[in-house]
Amino acid sequence: MMLGTRFLASVGRDGLWHERVVRSYRDQWKAKHAETVDRLSRTDVALASYEVEDVRSWLQKVPRDAPVCSFPPFYSNGYEKLYEPLNTHFDWDAPEYEPLSDADVVGVLGAITDRPYWLTASNHDVPELHPYLRGVIKATPRAAPFYVYASVARTRIVAPRQPIEPVKAPRLRAGDELVGPLTLALLKPGQFNALRSRYLNPRIAPGAANLAVAVKDGKGKILGVFAMAPSSYTPDEAYLLSDFAVAPTDYPRLSKLIVLAATSSEAQLLCQRAFSRRIRAVSTTAFSNNPVSMKYRGLLRLTKRGPSNEDGWKYQLQYQGAMGGHTLADALQTWAKRWGARTTTKQTGV
Repeated sequence: MMLGTRFLASVGRDGLWHERVVRSYRDQWKAKHAETVDRLSRTDVALASYEVEDVRSWLQKVPRDAPVCSFPPFYSNGYEKLYEPLNTHFDWDAPEYEPLSDADVVGVLGAITDRPYWLTASNHDVPELHPYLRGVIKATPRAAPFYVYASVARTRIVAPRQPIEPVKAPRLRAGDELVGPLTLALLKPGQFNALRSRYLNPRIAPGAANLAVAVKDGKGKILGVFAMAPSSYTPDEAYLLSDFAVAPTDYPRLSKLIVLAATSSEAQLLCQRAFSRRIRAVSTTAFSNNPVSMKYRGLLRLTKRGPSNEDGWKYQLQYQGAMGGHTLADALQTWAKRWGARTTTKQTGV
């Protein structure tokens, strides 16, 4: 069942990623099972007792001087949603209880903290518990903070540290005219992280890029960035992990130029050198509250539309297109003609 929490959510779902997860666990089941058994057998923590009971009534039975460690759900029906895949595939005598509402969570926190020794955590910054804040945790650089409260403990911050390097090249700014020719410049991981943190939507989860490239105009100003990785499913395909334009500028559709640059023959050559394979196509995933992505519309082909598995987005959109069908010069000319209008009276320079 512990392994099931990792892969059962993908069983029966469409999509290459879900199919790959299920196939991977099926192929490695014996090894994964043995590793889990070994890890559990080496733990020195054992449960003295276990109550299948609502936490609210359980807290009434726990002695007032007993230490309590509890992690109530952060959202209404939070744990029910988390373990829904297990309930779908396993039959068991589930306990009866009323799901905790947001108001109930506050009440449970009060019952926990009204003791000499306690530990709890929440994704909410609770002003009333500030004197007991013992830690702030972030699992990833852009994850929501996780607040740990306790009666007695040292205060600490736990967060991933990503390398950041300065990018000395100038960026296109409001009032600047974009001029050709376009060029591509390789970025170090730290430089990519710096630009991504500055310009990319913070709700978009970062990925590990094999190739990060800055797109520059004729004056050497950075227009945007794209990052690639070799596709895990198609040998001659590159996966567009990230693409974004700098801001603010006078060009509201500058992001389309970055996509055109990312699918150019010059970008194709960089991918082939980095991945040591022939690259003929590119694919990417977009999360949007609209049924199509305006950035990729007219540039890449929408191959699949489905509900988003990421909070804050309505749709998950899969796009695919050819790689290397145009040069950087062609990209700038096409963009200038179709999408290069400025918000000022000046015209785009080509």
